[in-house]
Amino acid sequence: MTAPTATYPASVADLVDDFKLWAAELGTTPSANATRKRFRIGNDKANALLATLTAPAPDERLTSGPATQPPAEPTGPAPVPEVTAAPVAVEPSPLAVVDVDPGPEIGPAPIPPPAPAAPVVAEAGGQVDGWPVDEVAAKLDSERARLSVKREDTLARRAMEAEHRIAMGDVREQARAAKRARGERARDAADAAALSALYRRAQRSGTRARLRAQIQGSAEMRALRVARVRSVILAAGVPLLAAFAAWSTTGVQAGVVKLLNLDSGSAGWWAAWAMEPALIAIVGLIIIGRAMLRSAGGDTDARALIIEWSALFTSLALNIIGGWDSSLPQDQQYGPMLAHSVGPIGAATVAFLIGLFDGYVSAARPWHGAPKLAEMDLDMAAVMGTRPDAINRPEHPRAHLLPGDVRTLLDDTRAAVADGTLTAEPSAYAIHKHVMGGRGDKAKASRVAALLAHQAA
Repeated sequence: MTAPTATYPASVADLVDDFKLWAAELGTTPSANATRKRFRIGNDKANALLATLTAPAPDERLTSGPATQPPAEPTGPAPVPEVTAAPVAVEPSPLAVVDVDPGPEIGPAPIPPPAPAAPVVAEAGGQVDGWPVDEVAAKLDSERARLSVKREDTLARRAMEAEHRIAMGDVREQARAAKRARGERARDAADAAALSALYRRAQRSGTRARLRAQIQGSAEMRALRVARVRSVILAAGVPLLAAFAAWSTTGVQAGVVKLLNLDSGSAGWWAAWAMEPALIAIVGLIIIGRAMLRSAGGDTDARALIIEWSALFTSLALNIIGGWDSSLPQDQQYGPMLAHSVGPIGAATVAFLIGLFDGYVSAARPWHGAPKLAEMDLDMAAVMGTRPDAINRPEHPRAHLLPGDVRTLLDDTRAAVADGTLTAEPSAYAIHKHVMGGRGDKAKASRVAALLAHQAA
């Protein structure tokens, strides 16, 4: 018997030959259940195969058509064929007696078992459950075609759904990538803008610092610093001189009264109070005059120096006389004398220091070894924000009286206007935010905005 066909699903026509051979081997009509298991088919195909045989299975639950009657088996004893025994003539042998084999015993012939009924193949015009076989086969083929088309449609729809999910995943991935790219571009633009602003600010500030260092090293700035030393010495020394003079005024008045034996409340007694202010005025006049002369290239001679120190020693002597008390023991007179001497000694020390530093200032040579501003290559246009084609607008009438910090803010604002950070007429809020960084006095920003508005008018 050949194995069942490997084509799945197999048609009834393809399984008929294998089914008949299998039924012949079994010697009987197989059951529908065995047929389904053997050929792995459904109930309809099993019934169709069973219908191709003449006799249905004993346990068939559904009849497949009219059954053919098997041949009748003999009921009586089998007839015994008649065998006539003929006499066998044996010729005597004179030489020897030979035993003859009597041969097989002949009895009744055995009856072979009945051969199995050959399967009867249904003709083309047979029926299955009242339907023609060809119509059943066509119906099954149509069902198989429908199932095949349905499976192909399901497979196509599943493939389309899978492709749709893949395409949607690709679109979402592209959207996320585009969003990340936009975020990165925005961050790059913000960083670039911040870096550009920092570069412009550093460029302007660095240029200013470089120019400031060059200007500070110029001969003009050195001369200004030397002159500032003389101003500071006079501004600090003259008040100190006046303070020590006020302290020694009482001592000088007491010394004058004691030397002249003036009565208390008399005109001389009142005039004695003007002695110390007069002496200190002489010293201050000499100090200030000498400083002014030295700043202009002149100087004083020894006569002014003698007058200055004579006035100081006179003040010291009168203080010592005023503090001398003859009624006290000698060892107790040094304390009052020293206390009265603090004023004139301090005034003399301050006068000496003023003259000393004034001599240092006069001896200074700021122009020696220092370049002049005219000799320096100072690019002021880089920090002033001027353009070659710009119209020179008049300054504010009082612009030269601006404080240093306001003037610096004005220069920074002009630089911001020149590089496009601010408009030509910026508001005070814009100046305070972009130039001052949101910190500092807003009144300065308002003042600079008013100056720029006046220049634009």
